Amino acid sequence: MTNHPLSIFRPTTFWRITVLTAILVCGFTTRLYDLTDPPLDYASTRQLRSAIIARGIYYGASNDVPAWEKEVALKEKDRQEQLEPAIFETLVGYLYLISGKEFVWFARILSSFFWILGGLALFKLSRELSSYGGAVISLVYYLFGPFSLLASRTFQPDPLMTAAIIWTWYSFFQWSKARSGKWAWITGLVAGTAILIKSTAIFFLFFGMAAVVLSENNFRELRKDYQIWLIAALSALPTIIYYLYGYFISGIITDQFKGRLFNPELWGHLNFYKEWLGTTSDVLGHLTIFLAALVGLILVREKRSRRFLIGSWVGFTIYGFAVSYYVTTHSYYLLPAVPLAAITLGAVADWIISWLKKAKMAGLAWSGIIAILISGVALGYYIYHREDYRHEPAYYAKVASYVSPKDKIIALSQDYGFRLAYYGWINTQPWSRLDNQLYSGQAANDEGQFSRKFSSAVDGYDFFIITRMEEFRKKTELKSQLSDHYQVLVEGGGYLIYDLRERLD
Repeated sequence: MTNHPLSIFRPTTFWRITVLTAILVCGFTTRLYDLTDPPLDYASTRQLRSAIIARGIYYGASNDVPAWEKEVALKEKDRQEQLEPAIFETLVGYLYLISGKEFVWFARILSSFFWILGGLALFKLSRELSSYGGAVISLVYYLFGPFSLLASRTFQPDPLMTAAIIWTWYSFFQWSKARSGKWAWITGLVAGTAILIKSTAIFFLFFGMAAVVLSENNFRELRKDYQIWLIAALSALPTIIYYLYGYFISGIITDQFKGRLFNPELWGHLNFYKEWLGTTSDVLGHLTIFLAALVGLILVREKRSRRFLIGSWVGFTIYGFAVSYYVTTHSYYLLPAVPLAAITLGAVADWIISWLKKAKMAGLAWSGIIAILISGVALGYYIYHREDYRHEPAYYAKVASYVSPKDKIIALSQDYGFRLAYYGWINTQPWSRLDNQLYSGQAANDEGQFSRKFSSAVDGYDFFIITRMEEFRKKTELKSQLSDHYQVLVEGGGYLIYDLRERLD
């Protein structure tokens, strides 16, 4: 690390380590507030999916569990669509094994830990790209932004992937300066890990790294530089092997290539860009912060750093077109934009600190950082306590208690039936999947055809559980089919269960 003349702290190693440690500790402990609340606070469908997979891994590897629980857990795990390697879920599952019990909040601790590790790399990188003061501001923003507080401790692979992206940035920058074989290996291995965790990481890695490499080497040098090829091979090989195996051998990822992510038809609609901008602004905290982060690109002094950051923002833009539907609907897809913005905001902070020093008001910056840190901790406490979901597991367990784990269940329920499946220990078929089949062709306009298709769709199932009552009331054809032809098993507060084993007519 280099000393910078504009540092707002006393230039002693002890003082700097103390400040850095205090910020990281505050960032971690803040994320431990309300630790045991169920993972329903944000992206509940995605979090429950990971919880179901981790449970399946735990029960599959454990011999000291009831046989029926193992059967239900493994069956529900196998029903989940394969989106990426279950790396994070496997880590959590083996923590369950070590503890001997399934504590779903282990995932929050693990995600928070990885996020803090990413913060350490962010600080080290930001200090080299701007200054010590700018790095402190970058780190505080990264740790205590509202979206960061919420999304960085969730039970999904994105916090781990984002941390791996940041460490790749840092190791690549060390390699670009030293051009040593050691840093080439480290960069390739960390990049390969990030992309394997979730392949979308490539957009936040490739373009920034390519901008530096292409600007500093001609074609002949590129061809002969084995370190560049080593980084590229190590970055790509793990994911290539995974996709080749998953597509051609096991077939577990074939659904990923059915146009779910890539939606070029959205590009021609102005509303797409408005929603994308809105989602990005929400993730970063405000439109003003997004604009300030872009302005920071101009304020970065060193050319290599500026090329790298511009390339990374270009990658973010291409990423938005590649996963156009998700950048407008799933804000956690934009989580890596938080550290990217944090770095360029550090350059803005560096400029402000420089101005304050010239005006002999450097103490104001110190006071501001303390105020932001305290506000961030308070904000985290508020975000984690504003809603309580502890009543939900018992509710869904009660609903599921009216059926047996061996029954075949259709569910019109929250999170595609994941809450019922996870907390009720039953296997469910979400109605949405059958619904899509019923409304294919002219089914929606032909009552007789809908009735025939409905009877065929529910054939072999035992019960139909409904907890999304408002949505159910709007589905008039579904409601008519169930109420006219099947008996109500039980009706309670917010739930309704139909017996599908025998038609009334």
